[in-house]
Amino acid sequence: MSFQDKLEQVLADYRRNRENLQSLQEKMAEKSSTATAPRNAVSATVDIHGQVTAIAFPTNAYKNMAPAELANAVRDTVRKAQQQAREEMIGLVEPMMPEGMSMRGAEPGKIDVDRFFPSDPEDSVFLRALKEGK
Repeated sequence: MSFQDKLEQVLADYRRNRENLQSLQEKMAEKSSTATAPRNAVSATVDIHGQVTAIAFPTNAYKNMAPAELANAVRDTVRKAQQQAREEMIGLVEPMMPEGMSMRGAEPGKIDVDRFFPSDPEDSVFLRALKEGK
């Protein structure tokens, strides 16, 4: 296989991976996670970014709670939903990550596609190195 053939294959793989990552971002935008507090006092739903999209009180259990207890239940339930969203996002994204890279510690849903796959492949550090024979 000639160098030009190899380069064309790398570019084709690059474009396919970029498209896959963009598709993944669209899927992630549709995802949400819901957590429920003990005794069904409160439930919280967050989007993939961890932003609260809904809070509900599925039962009357909250009526028997002191204000501070209810506040803690809401806070803890939101945090649990956020953690679930983060783990789901990581599970979706990490299989696509280059070896040695991780989404652990990244903000959920905020993947910079251009960081991994610039729209102009010529801007890729990896492709430049390949062209330069490094």
